[in-house]
Amino acid sequence: MSDNRVDPLLPSELERVIFQFAAYTEPISIPSLMLVAWRVKEWVAPLLYRVVLFARVPSALKGVHCYPHKDNSTFFRALSQKPSISKTIRHLCINDDVDLIISDCSSLEDLWGSAGASDADSLSSCPLKRLYCSLEPLFQYKGIDFQHPLFSRLTHLEIFDRGVEDDLTSWAGLASIPHLMHLAFNEEDLFPIVPDLLRLCTQLRVLVHLNAAATSWPEVSEGLKRELRFVGMRCGEYIKDWHMGALTGEDYWSRAEVFIAQRRSGSVDPLQWYIEEDASEQLL
Repeated sequence: MSDNRVDPLLPSELERVIFQFAAYTEPISIPSLMLVAWRVKEWVAPLLYRVVLFARVPSALKGVHCYPHKDNSTFFRALSQKPSISKTIRHLCINDDVDLIISDCSSLEDLWGSAGASDADSLSSCPLKRLYCSLEPLFQYKGIDFQHPLFSRLTHLEIFDRGVEDDLTSWAGLASIPHLMHLAFNEEDLFPIVPDLLRLCTQLRVLVHLNAAATSWPEVSEGLKRELRFVGMRCGEYIKDWHMGALTGEDYWSRAEVFIAQRRSGSVDPLQWYIEEDASEQLL
């Protein structure tokens, strides 16, 4: 590591902006940037754990655009040595076998994966804006309380729950989430109540049906085809897509918004409610 006694050629604030921009755009370069100088390490070290990924990482994620933390022992060793690391985590992807104390992640805004080790109360201590998980386990299968503080800041929600019921009374509470603008689900069982959800959830800008592997799309009513906020999408590489979104903002949500804009402008047939290709498979 270089000697800090050497006077920098640029003003400190400008230098900081440059190094932090490099860290944001190429997260895998952060360990190397930390070796430049002590001051640079102080600037970019918190960004090292801004996005934390515990999952079976596709080989494509090992490229220049990402820095996945998939070695549990290494991460928890760092966490034990410097507990403040948990407060720098903004985006987190976890599996069932990861016993992470989420309540310590006081800056966590984006959580993807199974939250089986947590409950709604512990998650509500985080300023979550994006949540991708099964909701029923968070409430011990006693009914989802959509007025729980867990949902108070959410703008994006993907429902993983399997075997969901097409009972509007079970899901009408989604309309009470104050800032929810993006909603996604996987199960076709919810199709019968999609028109009602769009009617009730007036703030929704996007409602996505994610279809990972099916070779055909289900028939929908003419009325639903005309609902521009409703989009069908294929997303076979969930983890890759989430991770790229955490790093760059480009994910299935942003693709759905572009598609909706194209339908509104007429550059895409307004009745074409689904996207044919799976862009997640082409992600770097």
